[in-house]
Amino acid sequence: MLSIAQVGLRGFGHVHLERIDRLAAAGRIELVAGSDPAGPLEGRDIPWYPSLTELLAHHDVDIVSIATPIGTHMALAEEALAADSHVFLEKPPVASLGGFDHLVARSAALGKAVQIGFQSLGGGGVARMRELAAATLGEIQRVQVWGMWQRDLAYFKRARWAGHRVLDGARVADGVCTNALAHSIATACAIVGLRRPDDLSFIETELYHAFDTESDDTSWLRIHRPAGASIDVSLSLCGPRVFPPTVTLVGTEGWASLLYTEDEVIWSRGGGDPHQAFVDGVELGAGAPVEHEQWGRMDLLENLVDHIEDGVSLLVPVAQTAGFMSALEATQSVPDPTAITSDVVWEGEGDAAHPIPDDLERWQHVCLATGQGYAAAGAPWASASAAARWSRAEL
Repeated sequence: MLSIAQVGLRGFGHVHLERIDRLAAAGRIELVAGSDPAGPLEGRDIPWYPSLTELLAHHDVDIVSIATPIGTHMALAEEALAADSHVFLEKPPVASLGGFDHLVARSAALGKAVQIGFQSLGGGGVARMRELAAATLGEIQRVQVWGMWQRDLAYFKRARWAGHRVLDGARVADGVCTNALAHSIATACAIVGLRRPDDLSFIETELYHAFDTESDDTSWLRIHRPAGASIDVSLSLCGPRVFPPTVTLVGTEGWASLLYTEDEVIWSRGGGDPHQAFVDGVELGAGAPVEHEQWGRMDLLENLVDHIEDGVSLLVPVAQTAGFMSALEATQSVPDPTAITSDVVWEGEGDAAHPIPDDLERWQHVCLATGQGYAAAGAPWASASAAARWSRAEL
């Protein structure tokens, strides 16, 4: 039976512990220790240590599971690898592309697996989208990523690092693209096969914040690829409502959308673009039947255990998240997000208050339908000065 230690026992660490408990009940792994500077958890009869260093001084573990602030990922993962442990690392992998390159190299050199917790990539809908792209949709002309969530002031008070790009002189890389809706970009990259640095050319960015934070909460990205359609990304935490984030492929013979939080695929052989249909006020399925498919999901920690024990391929090895990490670097290397100071209303009271830029949902759909950023599309609260460009070659 494999041994595992959990680093980070609170916040999203609770989710990691739930996954560990399920596999432990099945006799696959044993939780031998936990680490968290805030102290041990009540109800857990396991050794506790204030740091991973102290934990590893007392235990040899097969897997170190890490659910800690983004800026701590690199050092903790490297320490675990040096101790001859495999790593299950919560997304995003690390806070910089340089750190990512270093982590990939260390994983390869030490022969230890690093699985990244982009849980959406365990969903069967990802493979189904690839099948539809290959056999049903014709030539793919657009890849569209849409995320409209609604967060409030309390969301940015949940942790000291929340809403920061840099804290205490170190990059923490919080933001709608890099953290809250990071799965959307990672899922799109996985569907189209953007796994290596050479799979993209450059990235256009247009970053905004309606909350009084450093980080972006409403953003547009266009990821240009040397071959294949660009990936257009429109994400916001300031929506007038909450809708499951989607990755859509628009082809010459049809379209398909993956609602990755629901593991649901919606597709149609008819032409058209769901985002353009929204702009035009046309009901989906008016021209051709729309199919709905529900898919299951593989737990990524279980996949890591299968990899260690039986050589099963990892679903999200760190090296294959280069597309997402390029997007992270693009958003963190360009100038700070532009504040939305006009054409925005606030709803709710106290910590439940949240901003909504004017007609945000419509502008998101316009951007995705036209392949333009918010400013070029005509959003009244957007500014052309927010637009920037990033490429790895310019680092």
